[in-house]
Amino acid sequence: MPRRPIPADRQLDAARIDAERVWRAMMDTPMSTRPVAAATTEQVRRESALVRGLYGRCDYAGALRRLVDLVPAMHSLTDRRVALAEMVPVYGVAMGSLLNVGYPAHAWLAAERCAEAAGLLDDPVAAGVAAANRARVSAYSGAYGPAGALCDAAGADLAGSAADSALDVLGFLHLARAHHLAGLRDQARAEDHLAEAARIAAHTEETTSWDLDWGPRNVALWRMAYQLDTGRPDLALTTAARVDAASLPPVRQVYFWLDMSRATEAVGQDREAVRMLLTAERVGPQHARSSVSARETARALLRRGATSPEQRGLCERMSLTVR
Repeated sequence: MPRRPIPADRQLDAARIDAERVWRAMMDTPMSTRPVAAATTEQVRRESALVRGLYGRCDYAGALRRLVDLVPAMHSLTDRRVALAEMVPVYGVAMGSLLNVGYPAHAWLAAERCAEAAGLLDDPVAAGVAAANRARVSAYSGAYGPAGALCDAAGADLAGSAADSALDVLGFLHLARAHHLAGLRDQARAEDHLAEAARIAAHTEETTSWDLDWGPRNVALWRMAYQLDTGRPDLALTTAARVDAASLPPVRQVYFWLDMSRATEAVGQDREAVRMLLTAERVGPQHARSSVSARETARALLRRGATSPEQRGLCERMSLTVR
């Protein structure tokens, strides 16, 4: 009897199945729907915290599995304002999880739900978070202009606000705008936004509001990515040397190590690039194995003939062909 092929990553296979289930759950519960109460506020808040924690550990399969039931549960709450307040971060997690396992169209629906909830809350800080989420999906598809417009409008609404965490979100929007402008090849304005983000981060220091992990460390990570995107890997490595990677939460660590792999590959340090890819995989296997940038780095190494046993194993887990 022939053996069935073993999937490269069972967790990713599960995440992709649940991505479709989450999409159906979102389609079944539009913002106008008020299902019969099926969950308590305490239950939803506890589940929301659990899902956000799973996402923070790069366990997208775990987050998506629980989102299947959490989405309708949020909509079933009788206290509408409490429900909306939970929806903003939860739909943000749904967006990130779906995007990170390769479902940008599904992620866009989650980002739209996040924006709808923030709009109904009439909270400019929540609206800023939602704008960053929508912009992330837009930029993922290369629509940097529309992504920047979303962040520009949200940033204008937050400018001068004294609301709690307004500065954190405003600073994060500056980072996003720098990324979008880099995509549009407008480095001068991108540098201005990075500088403003750094100024705000120096004032706020490290915070955890809205699961942004905002602060100087995050600014350094975005600056490193920006330097890579603008063809300066040596500068990115200099920036990386000032980052204490061990102190970062897993969802940030995985981006750091993936960018380190991009930088070391770009300067010809192939063995280091493989080591950085493997480190990223240890921190967040689901993320690293489905990451577009990780796959691009692995392919670049293959084209140069770098095929160590470790790299072959990684490529197999990424479902990349090694000849």
